[in-house]
Amino acid sequence: MKKFSMLKSVAVSTIAVMAFAPLANGASKPSAEDKSQVQSQTPKGWLYCATEESNYETFTDRNENHSGKSCGTLRSVVANPKPFGNLMQMIKATDYVGKRLRMSAWVKTKLKSGTGQLWLRIDPDGAKGEAQAAGCFDNMDDRPIRGNTDWTKYELVVQLRPNSTDIAFGLMLIGKGQVWLDDVTFEQVGPEVPLTGKYVSGAEATTKPDNLNFEE
Repeated sequence: MKKFSMLKSVAVSTIAVMAFAPLANGASKPSAEDKSQVQSQTPKGWLYCATEESNYETFTDRNENHSGKSCGTLRSVVANPKPFGNLMQMIKATDYVGKRLRMSAWVKTKLKSGTGQLWLRIDPDGAKGEAQAAGCFDNMDDRPIRGNTDWTKYELVVQLRPNSTDIAFGLMLIGKGQVWLDDVTFEQVGPEVPLTGKYVSGAEATTKPDNLNFEE
C-alpha cells in the first residue's frame, strides 16, 4: 500500500502542473471494495488512479491490440466522469541521467468528450511547476487526442538533467470515453531530436549568441 500511495501522489502532482488541481478538490475517497476491484483489474506493472476512482476503470483488453494479443485500456463508467483517469508507471532514471529520452507509444481512442493524453515527466524538476519543468515534462496538453482514432503512434521527448531521479509516465483520460495503450518504448536520442510539449520554453538555451547581424 505504501508504493500505491507514493505513485498516486506522483499522478496527482502531474495534474497540479497541468493546472487541473482545483478540479480534484473535494473528490470523494473510493471505498475499500472499489479500490480492491480496481487493483485486481489494473494491468500487471501499472497503477491506476483518478480524481474519483469509481468514475473510471482499467483492465487488460484481450479483444483489442496494436501488436501481440492484448493491450491496456482505460474507460469512463459514469455519465459525467470527473477528470481524470490515469494509467501510469514510475521507474528510476538511472539509465538515462543527462541524456535525451524519447517515449513512443501506440494509442487508440473512442472519445465522446474530453481528451486522451500521454504524459512523460522527469523528477524532481518535472514536478516543480512550468518554469522548472522546462524540457523535462510533456503531457500533450498542446496536442491532445480527440474523438475516435485508430491506432496511432505518438512520441514525447524530454531531457534528463544531472539531478534526475525518476521517470513517471502514463496515459490520461480526461472526460468521457475509452482509450487503449500498447507497445510503449523508450530510447535515448541525440540533441538534434527536438523536445516536445508546451513546457519546452527555456530548455534549449545556448551558450553563444547567434545571428547578431541579422544576415542569416
